[in-house]
Amino acid sequence: MRNNKKKNKPYKYDMISSEVERIISEVVSYEITDKRVLGNANVTGIKLSKDFSHCKVFVQIDSADKKEVLAGLKNASGYVRHILAEQLDMRKTPEIVFYYDESIEKAKRIEELLEQIK
Repeated sequence: MRNNKKKNKPYKYDMISSEVERIISEVVSYEITDKRVLGNANVTGIKLSKDFSHCKVFVQIDSADKKEVLAGLKNASGYVRHILAEQLDMRKTPEIVFYYDESIEKAKRIEELLEQIK
């Protein structure tokens, strides 16, 4: 018996994921004019669902008021999705949700603890 279910090929997922990340990164860095976001956010990575319907965007925030920057990004998520729809030829454009990427702060904290041990 043949399995008639379509499965996303890994290379297709990787190609689309990297293109989505590139476009979102450019939009966040150069096109969002919200003063809360402007120059304060950099995309560090994304997590795209296998069916391409949801996209978690992880950002590094260079501002003391991280909640304000995230609020600005949330406000601009519709615009970012619109740009994705224009630039990608996909049946579905993923819903975009921004998350603060704590990995850099955690890495710094680990380095500090390691230095204290020495």
